[in-house]
Amino acid sequence: MDKPDTIESIVEELPILLVRQAYKKLKSGDDLTASEMKVCLEVCKTYSSEDIVKKANNILEEVPFDVDE
Repeated sequence: MDKPDTIESIVEELPILLVRQAYKKLKSGDDLTASEMKVCLEVCKTYSSEDIVKKANNILEEVPFDVDE
């Protein structure tokens, strides 16, 4: 029997779901806008280890966001 959704269980599960969805989007091979990529990277950075956060910061510094071509 499934346990009922509580705020506590949702708060525990939500970061996992966000990272999983961001990872799928990044790995999909679909063309992503700079804003979509930034959101995915920010989600992964927010819920990842400190070493990964440092690498993500370096990536984000070099990506041109909100630039019309």
